[in-house]
Amino acid sequence: MKGRPILGVVAGFLFGLLLGPTLWLWGVIELASPLMWILPIVGIVLGLLMAAWAPFGMDSTDEPADEPAVDTAPPARSDALSETAPEAPPTSGPDSKDESSS
Repeated sequence: MKGRPILGVVAGFLFGLLLGPTLWLWGVIELASPLMWILPIVGIVLGLLMAAWAPFGMDSTDEPADEPAVDTAPPARSDALSETAPEAPPTSGPDSKDESSS
């Protein structure tokens, strides 16, 4: 079986399990309705069927297209940034003397 049957069963069960209380809260079904027990089972079956049908829209004869080759070589190093980068301004710290104040 192709697809993910276990994921389909778990997702279908949770969907059916949570659909029952949701319908009860909206007043669609009664709390003592047998649908509260039937919906999780229907969810399991539907999840399993959808997992068997996955991937959707792809026939068994269709194969996925080959991925284009990716160039993994690192880019060439360019010194253009170092030529255009401005020089750092001189720092004024405790060691440097300010000649304009003396």
